[in-house]
Amino acid sequence: MDSVHACAPCKVNPYLEVVRRRADGYHELETTLLALDLEDRLHVRATRSGRTTLRVFGEFAAPDIPSDERNLALAAADFARRFALDCGAASGALGLELELEKRIPSQAGLGGGSSDAAAALLAVEHLLGIDCGAEGERALARLGSDCVFFHRARSTGYARCTGRGEIVEPWPAVPEGLSALLVTPECGASTAAVYAALSARLRGAETPATLTHDFRRPDAPLVGAPLFNRLEEAALAAIPSLRPWRRLLDMAAPSTFRLAGSGASFFALVASLSEAQALRSLVESELRRAGLTPRGLWAVRAAGHGARVDL
Repeated sequence: MDSVHACAPCKVNPYLEVVRRRADGYHELETTLLALDLEDRLHVRATRSGRTTLRVFGEFAAPDIPSDERNLALAAADFARRFALDCGAASGALGLELELEKRIPSQAGLGGGSSDAAAALLAVEHLLGIDCGAEGERALARLGSDCVFFHRARSTGYARCTGRGEIVEPWPAVPEGLSALLVTPECGASTAAVYAALSARLRGAETPATLTHDFRRPDAPLVGAPLFNRLEEAALAAIPSLRPWRRLLDMAAPSTFRLAGSGASFFALVASLSEAQALRSLVESELRRAGLTPRGLWAVRAAGHGARVDL
C-alpha cells in the first residue's frame, strides 16, 4: 500500500464550561464534543523524498491555513513518519505527501484543524503498518486540545472532555438520526481573542462548574436539552460582528442555537435530517431578508465516528 484516504469530521460542543484559568495559562474545561458529518478529506502517499509535504485545496482553503510545519495535519503526519524511522519500521528515505481538501471552514469553532491532525496520524499509521500508541496521543495533545477527541473517540464521535480538552472519555454513539444545522457567519473568530475577553470577565477568579446531571450521562437526550457554552458571551463581546447573527437566530428559532466552541459557527441539534433541512430553509430565508451571507449553512447528521481511514 502506497497511499491512504482518511476523513476528518467537524465537531460541536453541546456543553462547554470553563472551570478556571490554570497556572500554566490554559483554561480548565468540562465539555462534551459531538462529531458531525461535515468532513475534510485527506490523501496521504508514501514517497522517497525523506520529508513530509502538504498541499491544501478545496472550497475552504483559506490564507490562514498554513501548508508548512504550522499545519496540524502535517505536524501529526511528520511525527508518525519520525516514529516509524525511530522504531525501524521505515528507512531514512521515507517521505510523505499529503493532500488536504478543506470542506470545514477555519476560525469557525468546528475543530477542522484538530480533526485533520487526528486523521493524518491514523492515515500514516495505517499506511506504514505502525501504532504510535500513547506517544501518538501525547503528540496530538501537544498540537491542540481537541485533537485527542477525534482520535480517542474515533469509533463513536461523542465524548466528555476535561483538562484543557485533551482528557477524553469516549461515550457511546448518539441515537441514529440525530442531526444538526450549522450556520457559519462570514466573519471568523479568533480563539485567543475570545479567551482574552473571557479572562477579562473572570478577573482571575474561578467560575463554578455548572455541568448539569443530564450532561454527565452519556445516554441523556440531546434534542431539546439546554445547550450551554460559557464562551458565547465572551465571543459576542470580542467579535461584535457575531451579534446580528445571534439576534437573527434567536428570532428565527428561539432557544435553539448555541455557539460552537469559541465561534464563529452556531449550531442546533434536532432529531432527524429532515428537521435540520426544514430549519435550514427557515434560517436561509431569514438570512436573505436580513442581508446576511453565511460562509456555510449545512444540515448534517451526527457522524457516529471521529477521524477515520477509508478502508
